[in-house]
Amino acid sequence: MGAPEASRHPLARVYLLILLTTVFWGGTPVAGKLVIAGIPPLTTGVLRYGAATLALALLFWRSLPDPRALRPRDLWALLWLGVLGTFLNHLLFFFALLLAPAAHGSIIPPTTSPIWTLLVASRLGREPVTRGQVVGIALCLVGVLLVVRPERLLAGGDSRVLLGDLLFLLGGAAWGVYSFVSRVAMQRLSAAGSLAAGMAVGTVLLVPFALLERPWRALPQAPGVSWLALGYLTLAGTVLSFLWWNVAIRRVGAGRTAVFSNLVPVFGVLLAWLVLDERLTALQLVGGLLAVTGVLACQGLSPALVGEALRRVPAKGAPSMASPASPRCDCGRHDG
Repeated sequence: MGAPEASRHPLARVYLLILLTTVFWGGTPVAGKLVIAGIPPLTTGVLRYGAATLALALLFWRSLPDPRALRPRDLWALLWLGVLGTFLNHLLFFFALLLAPAAHGSIIPPTTSPIWTLLVASRLGREPVTRGQVVGIALCLVGVLLVVRPERLLAGGDSRVLLGDLLFLLGGAAWGVYSFVSRVAMQRLSAAGSLAAGMAVGTVLLVPFALLERPWRALPQAPGVSWLALGYLTLAGTVLSFLWWNVAIRRVGAGRTAVFSNLVPVFGVLLAWLVLDERLTALQLVGGLLAVTGVLACQGLSPALVGEALRRVPAKGAPSMASPASPRCDCGRHDG
């Protein structure tokens, strides 16, 4: 990366963009709660991803895949990106928000999706699973159990919340598999192109189901806060987050950028408390901390390594986000 690029994105500003991106992703479950208070969940997906697809296509039109150059394998990859990353991910995440607290959505999907990516990569990509990653998986599962608290059913607790937590888990699985498929797709396609095309496919799949919600009745009566939250999901939680995350990867590297993704559950729980007045028990907070620690272990990161990664001077010559080889780390990331 040359000096002009470095001058446009000073290191302090890049880390600020990373921090803001994790805040935006942490706020996604909170914004989702505010949106579905006035706009049906599937209609929300069509509006959000439709607008985001258009914005990304306008910004990165040169990086969009040429239909004439696509192989059957590329078409299948784009189809699965749309099914997993947009259609299923949105469906599961937003129906979970109807049943469970936003704070649970801030912890469960971001901490379990890397486990699914790891397992799928091990099975399909034949990537070895280390002993440290096994420990990380165990820590993460224990942490999620403490957050979900399945014993509530025996004590006569609300089964709706437990069902919502199950949907969050399934959403994390969908995003985890999506992360592996996107890694495969970007061997031939650009990051921006594969993301925009996948969103377009997912939006088309959502449309017929959204029509069943009869959105023409709900949209005129939707309160202003729902529209503002929808704008947040589209602009901050999708478009800006993607742009800034890729700027960070180009400037400081995928590994150092991925460290910050572990802040998403922290900001999510904090925002759920500040905006929605949702409160977790002390045991659930410990569970969230264990889950984040498990994700760090799965990434092979100890506190000492994290500090070392953040202190290093970023290397030059990182590839552009338009390059098919552009690195992208979805560890711990889940944008609902």
